[in-house]
Amino acid sequence: MAWKKILGAKALENAGNSLSVRIDNDTVVFIARVDGKLYAMNGICTHLRCILGKVTEDKKHVRCPCHLAEFELETGKMVKPPYIAPDSPMEKLGLKTYNIKEEDGFLQIDY
Repeated sequence: MAWKKILGAKALENAGNSLSVRIDNDTVVFIARVDGKLYAMNGICTHLRCILGKVTEDKKHVRCPCHLAEFELETGKMVKPPYIAPDSPMEKLGLKTYNIKEEDGFLQIDY
C-alpha cells in the first residue's frame, strides 16, 4: 500500500468534517474528523451499497442514510443493522478502514 492524496483538508472542514469521496472508479472513502482525530473507511454501505452519510450524534459511528445502519468509526464494524433487515449478520458486514493523515494541507490515505 502507498499513501495517496485524496482531498484538501479545507474541503473536509467546509463539508462539516465528514464526507464521502470517490478516489477511483471502484472506491468511495468516507472521511471524518471528530474531536481532531481523522477516520477513513470504505464509503459504501455493505447492505445495499448506499453512500455513507454523516457521523452520529455520539461521534462514534457513521450512519447510512438509506436504511440507518451504523458503523464504528474506529474499526468499521457494523454496530446497528439496517432497520429493514434487523437480523443481518453484523459481524460479516463491516467496512474496511484506512490509515489517514494530514500533510501539507492534504488528506492522504494508505491505499
